[in-house]
Amino acid sequence: MTGSPNLLTTIFAFLLVLGPLVLIHELGHYLVGRLFGVKADAFSIGFGKEIAGWTDRRGTRWKLSALPLGGYVQFAGDMNAASAPTAAEDGLTPQERAQTFHVKPLWQRALIVLAGPLTNLLFAVAIIAAFNFAHGKIVSPAEVAMFTQDSQAQAAGVEIGDKIVAVDGDKVATISDLPEHIVPFPGRTVTLGIRRDGRDISLPVKLADRTVSDSFGNQSRIGDLGIDFAVPTVGGFFGDSAAEAGGLKVGDRITAIDDHEIRSFTQIPELVQPRAGDTISVVVNRDGQTRVFPVTLGRGEAVDEKGNKVTVGQLGIKAGFGEIEPVGAAEAVQLGFENSFGIMKMMVTGIGQIFTGERSVKELGGPIKIAKYSGEQFSLGWEDFISFAALISINLAFINLLPIPGLDGGHLAFYAAETVRRKPLSVRSQEWAIRTGVALVLALMVFVTVNDVASLPIFGG
Repeated sequence: MTGSPNLLTTIFAFLLVLGPLVLIHELGHYLVGRLFGVKADAFSIGFGKEIAGWTDRRGTRWKLSALPLGGYVQFAGDMNAASAPTAAEDGLTPQERAQTFHVKPLWQRALIVLAGPLTNLLFAVAIIAAFNFAHGKIVSPAEVAMFTQDSQAQAAGVEIGDKIVAVDGDKVATISDLPEHIVPFPGRTVTLGIRRDGRDISLPVKLADRTVSDSFGNQSRIGDLGIDFAVPTVGGFFGDSAAEAGGLKVGDRITAIDDHEIRSFTQIPELVQPRAGDTISVVVNRDGQTRVFPVTLGRGEAVDEKGNKVTVGQLGIKAGFGEIEPVGAAEAVQLGFENSFGIMKMMVTGIGQIFTGERSVKELGGPIKIAKYSGEQFSLGWEDFISFAALISINLAFINLLPIPGLDGGHLAFYAAETVRRKPLSVRSQEWAIRTGVALVLALMVFVTVNDVASLPIFGG
């Protein structure tokens, strides 16, 4: 298990994630507001007492505030959370009043409010698109390489070599399409569409309810088919890779090591680790042709089950999940949107499961857990950290779009009601709705923070 980063690294990584995400969220509001001629009185990163700030030539106070758990833009005319005074009471000149938020047409106010979460979403899409453009996309079918112990899929009749082409009628084109249909549904029975020897068959499979841990010991509850999809394709190389020195390339599919047939990437370590420094024959399929490479294994250190350091053989390759196909800029952006909406869909599923009792409320996380994960992902490198930032950005977009008064989604709900009624809700009803919404959000924040604290190792979590 990987050691957790220290407290300073965790705090730094947390601020490095949350600060820019809050900034771009509020910039979304601010820039669209400026586009429609709305004056901003204040732009704050954080809440509470101002720590530092300056006032620009337009009269906007830009400031950093004490509580770094969000931010806000206060537009001209925002005297309270629900509305502004009437024209007769506000004491503004007609020119000043024209720059206030509340006098703008409904569609402009809606776009200003929507701009915050939409900017967070677009930021995540841009990150995911950049990764797709740089690394390509997985085009490998969901081919069964092996089964795990006590596999539910194997018990249901799935066989090695089968290709999963659908789950509950939803098409599965590649292995990357599977998680959203499997991972969120522990214990649920799904119908797999299987392609076997040119025939299509359907098999009902009850997903295993598994708790898995990452390299930092963080646990999550997932649905599991009991299938190993780790086809033995070279996805990349580590450092001074013995495999790369021996002639292997990214995309090679390993079919044998010496006389041992290889069907799954998980077979490789058990054949390699006991043979540090030995030369082995690695058989690969490259562009439809079989090639054999003699590879002299490297040496590395590992810790055995008793905690002793041992020398192990190292091939120096990263797991791949099939063929990697380069993508152009347009397709990369398309994949960015598809992946982002897929993550949002899983969030909706998770919240629905909490309400129906399929998942425990203890699975909800708050700022402490985000900080913990931020530090951990930061310690793994920039790609992992930036990917995590994209995930949190999607979370912020999703949460802010919830129709809870006090959040952006709550204001959009007010505007929807205004559209239907053809007049705004009364000031009193908006104020009470927002007070209730803010109380709900604060109660949820307290709850998830208590959850976070209870999950810390010091409290037995």
